[in-house]
Amino acid sequence: MIRNASEGVIGISGRNPHYFSYKGKEILLIASTEHYGAVINTQFDYLPYLDRLAEYGCNYTRIYPGALLEKAGSWAEEDILAPGNDVIVPWARSDEDGYICGGKKFDLSRWDPDYFTRLRDFIAQAEKRGIIVEICFFNAQSDASWSYSPLYYGNNIQQVGNCPPDTFQSLDNEPLLITQLVYVNKLIQETNEYGNVIYEFCDEPTIGLGNSRKAYEWIDRLVDYAIIVEDQLPRKHLLAQQLEYGVNFADDDRTGLIVTQYVTTRNRQVGSMDGLNNMYYCNKPIELNETAYIPNWIPQESEELKIALSRLESWEFIVGGGAGFNQLNGYFVPSNPSGDDATNLKLLQNLRNLRTFVEGFDYVRMIRDFGTVKNSDIGASVSAMFEKGKQYALYMHHSFPTYTSTFGFGTWYWPSFGDYHTVLTIGIEKGRYKLTFIEPETLTVLEERDLVSTGKTMEITCPRYHLDIAIKITVI
Repeated sequence: MIRNASEGVIGISGRNPHYFSYKGKEILLIASTEHYGAVINTQFDYLPYLDRLAEYGCNYTRIYPGALLEKAGSWAEEDILAPGNDVIVPWARSDEDGYICGGKKFDLSRWDPDYFTRLRDFIAQAEKRGIIVEICFFNAQSDASWSYSPLYYGNNIQQVGNCPPDTFQSLDNEPLLITQLVYVNKLIQETNEYGNVIYEFCDEPTIGLGNSRKAYEWIDRLVDYAIIVEDQLPRKHLLAQQLEYGVNFADDDRTGLIVTQYVTTRNRQVGSMDGLNNMYYCNKPIELNETAYIPNWIPQESEELKIALSRLESWEFIVGGGAGFNQLNGYFVPSNPSGDDATNLKLLQNLRNLRTFVEGFDYVRMIRDFGTVKNSDIGASVSAMFEKGKQYALYMHHSFPTYTSTFGFGTWYWPSFGDYHTVLTIGIEKGRYKLTFIEPETLTVLEERDLVSTGKTMEITCPRYHLDIAIKITVI
């Protein structure tokens, strides 16, 4: 039996295990969020950030709580995960100079009460706005990040973490492992009271590893330990782990949420649609929690293209039966915490449109649809979900996975704008239906007509569109 969350805590729906339930009703997690540094970067004012999310119906955010930091400029000119000496983490500062970013080293034997005040306030403020907080305890360390972590031996007075970065995701360094477990314990203890929290163990755990088995064994220990900790506390939370080559907890009953990243499988990371196609049978919510980093990875491209990139990923995944989506968003930074930018606001509006479209169905009764569309030679990708004979949701787009020398194949979709007039061959149950064609960018109804099905395959011709189209079929 899959371990679920306590009553009042976001967990798995009892009516459809592919979706979340929170406060007595099913919810989709849909958002576009900052680069995980909202709590650890003291220069980031998270209140306008959370207000902006709530304004557009975004109900999810994701944080790294302190084990991973980045070098300034490594990912973006203004990187929220690279706060330098403005960082605040669970561990208190010592009296000894020498932190790589300036200031005092960390004392791993003492906690910083100011950090936990900030963490708890962030979660409480998110809860007031109906926003779920996914706490990702760890990320794989690399040569670029390891020397900035408080757990690196040069940055703490205990000299814990005197090892190469790939040892971080293993059981090979006992002092480091003990420190990691104590850190997980403390974070769970401090956040147990909140119902709007999900715990994720490690992001990208096997990237850069020659031996992924070690990462699996390490996470296995973390999962067991987190359960022991929570079993002694009032509330139990949903546990999550990213699906990656060598680390697969999708069919493990201890974890209740399957995490994917990017649109196709790349760099050991199992992509969102591959996750849906191959792990849907596990009967758990599946989440896509990291995508193309807009605008940072495509800074010179047009506004239309940036918005389209996000739309293709989000609509394909959620209309295909996904439970949660997060667009990695570089517009939310310390100098602009509300993400006040015309392109960003349109990107957020797209996500609100997606929520409106899916919530226009009784989607909790629907499951991923592998067979309604019968023809595969249409030059487009189609995602769908359905309740047999009653309601069908389809999303079709024209694009192809990108290839870049930095990120590899399939990091995001590249739109193929054109003049499309696609004919779909579909098979639905005998009956009378309302057929509605919708422009995803604006939610404009392009065409609506009655549809009579004899129960045999039939053709439907779409109105003209230039990139993507959503289709709603409901029984009359």
